[in-house]
Amino acid sequence: MVSAGDARKITIAQVLVYELRVRDAMSKPPITALPSDSLREIQKLMKRHKISGVPIQLGTKLLGIVTIEDIITALDQGHIDDLAEKRMAQGVITIRDHFSLVRAVAEFERHGFGRFPVVDSADRLVGVLTRGDITNCLMHQLEKRAEEAIAFEAAALASRAGDDLARRIVIRAPVRTGDYDSAGKVSQRLRQVLRERGIDPDVRRRAAIVAYEAETNIIIHSLGGEVTVAVDSDKVVIDATDVGPGIEDVNQAMQEGWSTAGRLPRELGFGAGMGLPNMKKCSDVFEIKSGNGQTTLVHSEVFLRKAASTP
Repeated sequence: MVSAGDARKITIAQVLVYELRVRDAMSKPPITALPSDSLREIQKLMKRHKISGVPIQLGTKLLGIVTIEDIITALDQGHIDDLAEKRMAQGVITIRDHFSLVRAVAEFERHGFGRFPVVDSADRLVGVLTRGDITNCLMHQLEKRAEEAIAFEAAALASRAGDDLARRIVIRAPVRTGDYDSAGKVSQRLRQVLRERGIDPDVRRRAAIVAYEAETNIIIHSLGGEVTVAVDSDKVVIDATDVGPGIEDVNQAMQEGWSTAGRLPRELGFGAGMGLPNMKKCSDVFEIKSGNGQTTLVHSEVFLRKAASTP
């Protein structure tokens, strides 16, 4: 059991980086150049569009990239009129448009790049992602959530004044293995319910993260199962049950970063860890029961408190 005081404060930005995708933040359509364009022409392109990197593309094929660092070097060394195909960086590392932003942030940290060309499932170039794009996207979403909070305030006040707050709401969702497109639907519905009830934002975020991690764990690591969320007057109870294959070593699974996810979920931006430590950190009560070849049962409780009223 983890006390409420031990639970780490979860910011809405931390929730968003799990939910939002690269396609939500990337700059599109991408500004590209041909391999036959000179570095001087690409320099002018960068200046005109206020960008610091240009993918080199022929037809639908991504051949390389020219960055502002390449332009500076070309000016210093006197080969600014060389063609892009001669000086571009080849073997470009790309990022998928369906990656989560949290995965994108990890890729930036891993490679130290300033930008990534973004490709879709057919390996077509569809955009460019920079760290600034992620920041701008998060700021836009934060503003949007703030506007939503204002819109929900009237409903929340009415709910707190009436009988709705005492009414139990149950959200029950079957979860299929490999159904990555459905990840996050339970947590989104839960956040909406808690906003309508005027629940403290930090509590909403913690409960939503628990629901999200529970759902994605079933999608990635199990043969399918169900997530049930019960919203009572004093707490949110989240129960996740799958049909196997179970967790051989629960203590190991509770370690940060430990995962049994395969290549596909990792490529889709999932599976960096099982999320169990995050669930425990966000819960006031947390229990897990599992074993090799067995059903896994995860139980979480997040205690509710109303948001402080504004004068």
